[in-house]
This record gives sequence, structure tokens and C-alpha cells, in this order.
Amino acid sequence: MGPVVAVGLRRGAVEAAARMGLPLAAVVDAPPGPKTAAQLADVVHVDAADADRQWGEVAGRLAALAPAAVVALTERAVLPAARLRAALGLPGLSVASAQKCADKRAMKRAARAAGLRCADVVEAEEALGADALVERLGLPLVIKTAVGSGGRGTSVVHHRAEVPDELPPGWMAESFVDGVEMSVETVCVDDQALLVNPSQYLVPAWSSLVPAPLGDGARAVVEHAEAARRALGVTSGIAHLEVFLTADGPVFGELAARPPGGHLMRLMALAYGIDPWEVLFRVELGERPALPDRARQSAAVQILHPGPGTVRTVEGVERARALPGVEEVSVRVRPGDVLAPRAGTGQEAGHVIATGETAGQAEARLAAAVAELHLAVE
Repeated sequence: MGPVVAVGLRRGAVEAAARMGLPLAAVVDAPPGPKTAAQLADVVHVDAADADRQWGEVAGRLAALAPAAVVALTERAVLPAARLRAALGLPGLSVASAQKCADKRAMKRAARAAGLRCADVVEAEEALGADALVERLGLPLVIKTAVGSGGRGTSVVHHRAEVPDELPPGWMAESFVDGVEMSVETVCVDDQALLVNPSQYLVPAWSSLVPAPLGDGARAVVEHAEAARRALGVTSGIAHLEVFLTADGPVFGELAARPPGGHLMRLMALAYGIDPWEVLFRVELGERPALPDRARQSAAVQILHPGPGTVRTVEGVERARALPGVEEVSVRVRPGDVLAPRAGTGQEAGHVIATGETAGQAEARLAAAVAELHLAVE
């Protein structure tokens, strides 16, 4: 069997491929580090500024390797991976579906056409002024880029004076959804869901719990997630849906046709006793791995970022690691390091992960560990 081609790189995927003995070739726009490069069967560099012109050349080089599958590991990789699949004649997410998943405007149109409840959307191309935006969407309203992930560029506008006179090209505005934000991760192959995991955002963009204790609301969330991935054409791989729970039921947020960030893959591994990266490779190869129908425990994460400035204090790491149920305490900064403002969910100074027999226990253990830490900047 030829290698699996990964478009974009994530450490968990590289390590899982190595454990599986699975040759992994990478298509990247920045050279990987020496340790990562040593674990790869091949590395193909693409100039991000000229990527559209290069996909034919990349496909030609990869064809010689006879790849078994192409897997998108990051948000920016979803559409390029689909183009490579089409050029190489490989199954997986199509270019048409990838285009919908990569552009939030097309995504919302597809979800609405499938009958899913969505926020009202105004695209920049509609050229509505500030007054017309407020009249149509109300306040608060949300302004975001149509392409991107991790919340970069997203803002919630509460006052008329903050509404721009016109939306920049490639931007959009949405009505604000008054609900509880969460996500659903679905592992599927041949349009069959093998595992559906609800994730609770304890604090959106900062802290999550797997699985979310939904109780009687679980069925509605699962049905919404299944309808959403089918509306976007995600039939194999991992779909990461963001959804709002409202008094009137679920409201579609966004859907990403790639593995989730925010350490959710690690939380799923701990909660379900699986390696979700290995599962991803297997379903992209057309296999049907046996997966549990429920979690064996709960797992929670807290992202650490004390704010912009120069790090002055890092204390309590070993005390936090010694507490019951604490699986990871990672602190990536030292005194003297300079931190930039946190512009997206992928930016962190570290994180803490804890597990428990119940959601409440996992959350309490996480809080106890975080309380032991002291990261300060000036």
C-alpha cells in the first residue's frame, strides 16, 4: 500500500501514523522540524502565496508514490486536499463539498437549504450599510471572515456605533444566536456514523468537556449533527460541528471537515479509550474500525494564556501535576518570554487536562489543577 498523504501537519497525526507503521507523506507550506521530517515518507512544499497554480504539479509528484488516501489535517487543508483527491482519483470529500465547508457563506446556504436552523447572514457583496445591517440583524450582531477558523477576526458588536459602514470583501455579518455553544465530532465512513461525540464548551475558546452531559437533549443534537454533515457532503472522515442549543432546539453554527482543535482529539482519546488519529486514518482508507457506543469516563481541558506581555511568573506546575485525575499540565513559556494577544483558539501558553468518572468530577479536578498554577505577565 502506498502512503497516506497528509495536507497540513499535526503532531498527533504524525505520531499515530508512526505507531501504525503507516507511511505518511506531507504537503506543507512550511518545512517541518527535523524530528517530524524524520517520521515522514516524503515532504512536498507548496508556496502558500501561489498554491492554486501548484496543485497540478503536486498531484503529479504524489502520483508516483501511488498514495492510498489524502487526509486534510487543518482548516486551510480542506480544499487543497479535495483538489488532490480529484486529481489522483481517490475517494473522500469532493471539491464541491470542500468549497462549501471552506466558505462560511456557502456553508450557511447549504445548511439552510437542508432545513437546518441558522443565524441570518448578510454577505459583504450585499453592500448593506450600517443602519440596514442593524435593522435586518438586530443587536448584538456578529462580524467574521467568510474563510478561516479558530475565531480569528470574529467580533460580537453590541452598539450601533461599532457597526462598520460597509463590510470588507470576504466578510459577513450574522444575527446573534442566544444559546449555549457546543460542538459535535462525528466519525463516519461511507455515510455511516461510527461515533458521535458531543463536546461541552465550559468556556467557549478556553475550556471544554468530553462528552457533554446532554441528557434528554442528546437525540436532537445527534440528529442535527447528522443532518449538517450530510448537507455539507461529509461522508467519510471526521466532521467537527459547532452548534448552539437554544430554547427552540439546535441552531447550526459552522461545520469543519477535518479533525477538531482545542485538544478535543486528546479528550476523545481519554474519554473513549481510542486513538482518534488512528481512527481518522482508518476511515479515510475505507475501513470500519470498531468504536465504543459510549464514553468510559469524562475528560476536560483548560487553555492557559495570561494575556499579552512579558512573562514574569510560572509557578505551581508540579503541584498541579500531582493532583488526582490530572493527565497533562503543559506550560510552554518561561519567565522573560513575550506573549502576543490571543487572536485565535490555537494560541496558548499551555494547557491542563484532567479526567474523572463523571463530568462533574472531571470539571472539579480540572479547576483544582488550574488553581495551583500561577502564570503572570506585565
